[in-house]
Amino acid sequence: MPQWGPKWMRFAFAFPVGCLIIQSGMQWLHVRLEWFYGLETFSPAWVAMMLVVPFVAGIAVGVIYGFGGKYLAHFPPLAVLGYAYYESMTHPLPQGVELLPWQLFGFVTILQMELSAFGGVVGELIIRRRIGWDPERKPRWADSEPLPEDDEEERPAE
Repeated sequence: MPQWGPKWMRFAFAFPVGCLIIQSGMQWLHVRLEWFYGLETFSPAWVAMMLVVPFVAGIAVGVIYGFGGKYLAHFPPLAVLGYAYYESMTHPLPQGVELLPWQLFGFVTILQMELSAFGGVVGELIIRRRIGWDPERKPRWADSEPLPEDDEEERPAE
């Protein structure tokens, strides 16, 4: 089963879907990873945004893009979080909120990218399970001929 489209078309569909999943997760969970407002920052919603949302986005990118999706899955978190950080830098922050230093936010972004890439690997494994490791070839079925040592119990006694 060949891929459903050329690479550029799969990229043009998979990348925005990954960005949309991450942005929707941020809005649905009401979490801004670039903001720090004390210990209240580290809530279960923040943990879900750090661990679950990029993984799900990576799975979606890996399934849509197909082989090579694990590499593409790195970039939706970078785009969404980079834009969010730039937006927070250029607009006034709510009272009591501090912007994370860019070095710490870089760590958060890299963690998001790696979790998304792991999701991309899982997405590729889903594709490989469905169409096999080599989509151009037909599957080679196992040889059903028994090996000589398997026939010992069936052989007549000498």
